[in-house]
Amino acid sequence: MRRIGTFIAGGIGLLLWAYLVVQAGESFREDPVDYNIEDLDVPDPSELDLPEVGLSVDEAIEPPPQTEVRRQVRAIEPDAFGSPAFTDTGDLERLEARAPLSEAVQSERPKVVLLHRPLSLSAGVVAFGGEQRLRLADIVETPAERACVASDGTSWPCGAMARTQQRLFLRNRSIACETSATAWEGEIRTRCWVGVQDVSSWLAKYGWAEAEPGSALVALTEEARLARRGLFGDPVR
Repeated sequence: MRRIGTFIAGGIGLLLWAYLVVQAGESFREDPVDYNIEDLDVPDPSELDLPEVGLSVDEAIEPPPQTEVRRQVRAIEPDAFGSPAFTDTGDLERLEARAPLSEAVQSERPKVVLLHRPLSLSAGVVAFGGEQRLRLADIVETPAERACVASDGTSWPCGAMARTQQRLFLRNRSIACETSATAWEGEIRTRCWVGVQDVSSWLAKYGWAEAEPGSALVALTEEARLARRGLFGDPVR
């Protein structure tokens, strides 16, 4: 019985607490909010920057002044020269172009022709048929009958060997030479190439012909002499 009485008393207490909470909420909702007008901070209209009455919106709000930007334009004419720094070209005068200080020299490129079936007469001399002879530039011909002294003091036919070495180098191939035509009479003196190899340079480098004094191939002859190649060495076996 005591436990049942305790439950009943607790339920009655909960209901009473809920009733009091509801009554308090109703009293807060019904009471109006009481504002004191004296407590409000209202600004003075004279202190405000308000537009004058009667002005339109466009007149009340004036746009900031715009600065006009003017571009300097210079006239472009075929007979007048104008600098961007000046607009008045009245004092300028067009002068004739200065003559060149020196005349331009245009060097004509030598004509190169291809000559077929070369015949080595000696180291430095080539023939084409029976009437045409060609002597290589920058070197001195090595006669076929020339004899040289070997390191042991014996003599050997270096001229004939030089001619043989030139024949082996040409191998009956066509050579390109600086000349105006493929046909001429007598003997001419010029430079010739086999492919990209200059024939005169090859003979001087390996010592089968000596360079002319003062030519660009003198250094090659001295190199062959120091290395004892060709005419300056021993017989080729």
